[in-house]
Amino acid sequence: MTACQQDKNLTIKRQLFVFGTVVDVVMWTVDETAAQQALADISTQFNQMHMQWHAWKPGRLQEINQQLRQGRSVDLSPEEQHVLKTSLDLSASSKGHFNPLIGEIINLWGFHSDEYPLTTPPPTEEVIARLFNNAVGFEDIHWQGHQISSSNPHVWFDLGGVAKGHAVDLAIDIIKHHGIHHAIVNAGGDLRTLGQKGEKPWQIAIQSPKDWQALAVLEANNNEAIFTSGNYRRYKAFNGKRYAHIIDPHTYQPVSQIVSATVIAHDGMLADAAATALVVAGKDWAKIANGMGIKEALVVDEHDRCFATQAMHKRLSQQTITCERPKDLTGGL
Repeated sequence: MTACQQDKNLTIKRQLFVFGTVVDVVMWTVDETAAQQALADISTQFNQMHMQWHAWKPGRLQEINQQLRQGRSVDLSPEEQHVLKTSLDLSASSKGHFNPLIGEIINLWGFHSDEYPLTTPPPTEEVIARLFNNAVGFEDIHWQGHQISSSNPHVWFDLGGVAKGHAVDLAIDIIKHHGIHHAIVNAGGDLRTLGQKGEKPWQIAIQSPKDWQALAVLEANNNEAIFTSGNYRRYKAFNGKRYAHIIDPHTYQPVSQIVSATVIAHDGMLADAAATALVVAGKDWAKIANGMGIKEALVVDEHDRCFATQAMHKRLSQQTITCERPKDLTGGL
């Protein structure tokens, strides 16, 4: 932990680790004791989450998946109910473009790995087709009180599309609980803000998928989640062809039309899932954003063209490329 005095406030920082991602926690406060306790509590919660929600390592989520795939009912704790129910609700509002149940096809493609790029062959079309014939969706999970079950043995929760969102939400809640009003929690570029730093808002750069430089800069308002999903860092490369790590739940094939999507929302789980859904949606990204209640969104397509909603346009500054508005927007985006 480092702290430096400026006026009466301290800038207190710490790096933590969860879900394979370095998380930077920065707090701007006069109460160093409260900040230290908040950091200790966040660290404890992150350690628990890493064991609880990792889709590919032994832990609670693996137990849930095994029981569901065996056709058994699973008793859930209140927190488990919240996380799984929220992920399924987000899948429904995205019209299935975000789908937390397709862990089986992600595993088949090898995209559960932490080592990229992958150089193994892609699965055959026949194997993909067999899985797709038993495709899973949010309607395959049945709720009865605090229990869930499924009659589809191919369900496999993979919360990679909301895990970082849940982590930053939890961290912000802990910070608020300790009476701190100004903070930013940044999980590998996906973040949530609280208040501001001194008299100035938090400055956020949106990264270009072409050269990783700042595509644009915006000032973050109080209590906003800003998340980006992209297919330009994690991929499979085989025989001269590149396969993005984000899978379209409607085809079980890697996406290609949208290279990255950035969204602003009121909480991390929504922003996390929506960013993934917009990448998957391709040319229909604006309609999916509207359906998920996202008013501020920016996407970059495979031809390096930038598109942004009207509300996002108003937030951007220092743009290195021009972002257009899509021509078929509805709902006032």
